[in-house]
Amino acid sequence: MMHRREVLTTMLGATAALAITRTAVAQVTPAGAIPSSVYLQMATTGGMFLENTARDAHEKTGNSAVKKFSRAEVIEQVNLSRKLSAYTGGALMAAAPAGPGGLIGGLVAAPVAVAGAAVGTAAGVAGGALGIAPPPSGMTTEAQKAQILSQLTAMPPGPQYDATFVADSLQGHREALAIHGSYAQSGEDPGLRRIARGALPLINLHIAQLSQMQGRMGNQQG
Repeated sequence: MMHRREVLTTMLGATAALAITRTAVAQVTPAGAIPSSVYLQMATTGGMFLENTARDAHEKTGNSAVKKFSRAEVIEQVNLSRKLSAYTGGALMAAAPAGPGGLIGGLVAAPVAVAGAAVGTAAGVAGGALGIAPPPSGMTTEAQKAQILSQLTAMPPGPQYDATFVADSLQGHREALAIHGSYAQSGEDPGLRRIARGALPLINLHIAQLSQMQGRMGNQQG
């Protein structure tokens, strides 16, 4: 079975023709919506990054807060990727090795390409606040994500590793908020809009949790 880093590299290479760069992000419809094909590619690539970094953190960290968060992150990615699979036609699943169901080491066991998609759904949005943000002009590219993942997995466990994981995951969640928030607001497909809208509360929750962890780590290091 391929290592998850190899799977991510393979998937990124296979989707090079659809690579999302600053130019692609700018290619939105006149109404300002991300086209569905672009949304699916961005959500899948971003989710793969968040899921893979979380799996690595769960294996290596000795920080209880990071351990708890990374487990929740993997489950989040698995759940919503299954929802998005109806729109990807199973193409991404076919490129990944098969994996058993259930739990392994406290984490959902699923092929990386299946588990890695957009972030998971959550219960309603309090007060109707969606936390919508437009896609930023400086999105992290697939190649950059692969490099960050490679560097992170090569790091030894310890406080520096934990701080790096939290910072990388926070950036990934902020990009996810922009992607899903934009599509939830004006995406062309009603079903995908519902998925994107449902993802926002949990993305916002995770941003808050990661920001708190980052603050605590900064205070400890200071």
